[in-house]
Amino acid sequence: MMIIAFVSYPVANLDRAVEFYQKVLGIEPLFHRENWAEFKLVGQRFALKKETLPQKEHAGAIVYFMAKPLQKFIDRLGELDTEILGSVETHSYGKLAQFKDPEGNIFGLYEPPQ
Repeated sequence: MMIIAFVSYPVANLDRAVEFYQKVLGIEPLFHRENWAEFKLVGQRFALKKETLPQKEHAGAIVYFMAKPLQKFIDRLGELDTEILGSVETHSYGKLAQFKDPEGNIFGLYEPPQ
């Protein structure tokens, strides 16, 4: 069974977005790095990812499902003729991969660091 690992919003100005959501949520971020910030909510994580929005086809929330190990789920999606968008991203906070569903919605897979 898969669970939602976090929900991510793409943002052009990460610092401004973090400041805004700190005020909205009334909490400090769990961490705030150069291109990623994360807030810990009850039973969930809310992330902000710095993106170059005008060039990006999709500018909205992306649901990331927990996928351990990531490659197993990438292979499963390949069997469903679903291709990865771009490549697997590896960061200090884990690995990310994005896909498009049959309706054109983007969703992601997340594998936390070891």
